[in-house]
Amino acid sequence: MEETTFKVDTGKGFNLSATLFLKSIVHSESIVIVCHGLLNTRLSETVRTVVERIPYHALSFDFQGNGLSEGITAYGNYEEEVENVRCIVSYVREKLERKVLCICGHSKGAAVVLLYASKYSDVPLIINISARYDHTQIPPSRFRPEQLEELKTKGSFVWLKLGNQDYVIRQEDMNASLSLDMSVVKNIDKRKIRVLTVHGSKDEVCPLEGSYTYDLLMGPKPYHSLTVIQGANHCYNNEKHKTILIDKITAWLNEFVPWSSNL
Repeated sequence: MEETTFKVDTGKGFNLSATLFLKSIVHSESIVIVCHGLLNTRLSETVRTVVERIPYHALSFDFQGNGLSEGITAYGNYEEEVENVRCIVSYVREKLERKVLCICGHSKGAAVVLLYASKYSDVPLIINISARYDHTQIPPSRFRPEQLEELKTKGSFVWLKLGNQDYVIRQEDMNASLSLDMSVVKNIDKRKIRVLTVHGSKDEVCPLEGSYTYDLLMGPKPYHSLTVIQGANHCYNNEKHKTILIDKITAWLNEFVPWSSNL
């Protein structure tokens, strides 16, 4: 596998850092773009598992303000990250002169990928790995009570360090996250797009129930396929669960590559 790291100009005053993974034996010459989750990078365990093990060329990148990418991140910046994906898709087509077969995301990145598909109908295959559906409640273990009190009284608090920068949670960012409406996935164009959702039955971060809601909104097959991996947690840390994850993704991609080539 050949790895090449480069910068992508967003046209907004900052660059995104990306890595292209080209493989000697693949099922298609097109590219699978893989997106990381909250507080993570393109080097996350789940992202690396996907880009290294699927029999397709892959590209992973750091969202703005994460990893080696420039710019600033924020807690509720889903729409900004959708536009990050848009930049990467354009780069693959215009600079690398390759087709984008699929966009795959994990956790927050999966929600971003679904939002991308609901806004733009230009990538035929979408993979959602463990996206949250219901954003109306703050995950109970995410913030300490004193942090939420500081948010209430001061309008912001420093959550943690992200690289050399303070990751500040502002009330407007929290509001943006809490008001995120994932029901827009029902607008994904069934004529042009197929979606796979994979979720672990023991996900401790994003409730499994959300994947059943996605299935109701985007299904039935072949428009949306849902796979629940029994015993898997949010990050698929167990080697057995990694293998099942890759097998499911690969089988689904192999099934729909011929369909996508006819669009």
